[in-house]
Amino acid sequence: MSFFRRILSSDYRRAIAAEAAGNLDVAAEHYGLAGEREGAVRMHLLRAARAGSRALEIAALRDALHWAGQDEALRQKPAAALGGALLAVLEAEGIGTQRDRERLREAAELLVLGGEHQRAGDALAKIGDHLAAANAFSAGGLVEAMEEALAKDDDGQRRARQEQEAFASYQANLSVGRRDEARADLQRCVAGSANAEYRRLLDTLESRLITAGRVELVIRGRPALVVCAVKRVVLGRDALCDLALRSGGVSRQHAEIEVQADPLRYVLHDLGSRNGTKVAGLPLAGSLPLGAPGTFSLGDECTLEHELISAGATVMAPRALPAPRGAGGPGVPDGDGGALALAMRSDAPPVAARAAVASTAEAAGAEEAAGAAALPRVLRLRVSAGLDRGTVLLVAPEQVAVALACAELGVSITFRNGRPFLAGAGARELRFCGEPLGAVAVQLIRGDKLGIDGVDVDIG
Repeated sequence: MSFFRRILSSDYRRAIAAEAAGNLDVAAEHYGLAGEREGAVRMHLLRAARAGSRALEIAALRDALHWAGQDEALRQKPAAALGGALLAVLEAEGIGTQRDRERLREAAELLVLGGEHQRAGDALAKIGDHLAAANAFSAGGLVEAMEEALAKDDDGQRRARQEQEAFASYQANLSVGRRDEARADLQRCVAGSANAEYRRLLDTLESRLITAGRVELVIRGRPALVVCAVKRVVLGRDALCDLALRSGGVSRQHAEIEVQADPLRYVLHDLGSRNGTKVAGLPLAGSLPLGAPGTFSLGDECTLEHELISAGATVMAPRALPAPRGAGGPGVPDGDGGALALAMRSDAPPVAARAAVASTAEAAGAEEAAGAAALPRVLRLRVSAGLDRGTVLLVAPEQVAVALACAELGVSITFRNGRPFLAGAGARELRFCGEPLGAVAVQLIRGDKLGIDGVDVDIG
């Protein structure tokens, strides 16, 4: 403003008078009306210095920055002061939300505008925006700080890629039934990221994992089926028992079945129950190996049938006879199927045909019997009397594939380290969590839903 304009401008004279009187608001107003931006900025900076609260200080600094306009020289001081004030507020309150991070970026931009590049870069580094921090350091000529920030940015991008790969692997493993691998993937995500969603997913998955060697299959419209692979199977009223029974007279932990190896035996013990364990109507005083089919009672109201069955026993799909390799005629090959082929020929004598079929069936039956005898024996318990009538418990050692023939399900369950793995065993249609399941074993967890030849099964 020229000398004569200052003398002739009433607003300028009023601004000087107000400044002299200490009335900074009025002085700033009249400096602005007189077109004296420098004076207006100076008054607002003084207002900020005298402000009684952080909010009033920030408001005065925003006014100063506004009146500075596009003049870089005038903008530098109010921008640095405003950026510092905003950063102080964030540091006092904490930076926890996306809105807080946006406010910090605004403060950093103001600090860069005010020439405080080091402070701006350090602030951006606190929220992990190392690339923006490198730009701030670069604008101030801070080469070493810029290189360090760029190195941290590269490391952050590498960890972000690893996080994305781990989460994608988790989703894939979860969908195909590889639950332990999915858990390991989530643990990698939790270790490399502060995202709380990963921790929630990990907690949910861990709460559904089955690791105690017991799985319950809830079959719609049928009694429950329990499969165990533990060294001691506890029977009782307690919900934590391997086979929980609700009948009256059953103690919380009534009896147990000990799975002994070399040779494999299943031995029944009473656990000091009040009403005792009875075999053939007589109290069980010591222990009883469960061999031949029979029954025993827990108290007076709960009776269980027991028998040993082959681990691979199944009623789902009869074994196909060998394809005829023919004998005794043109176009009919020789081999094991010769007798059956003879029976199939229209010109074969009736007696010979019947003898051939009988011989083939007998050989197939003998082969199946020999194969079944070689398989480990599984203990099958069925509640025949009591509130839980019809419930079935299958007990086997680990690493033994137990076919669920007793429930007419064409699948088998194998335990490995206490974890149940399900595979097809004669099922014509098998769906796992809504998707068709091929010739693979899937690890079961609580809440899984299966479809086995049209039968809905939930994993409890």
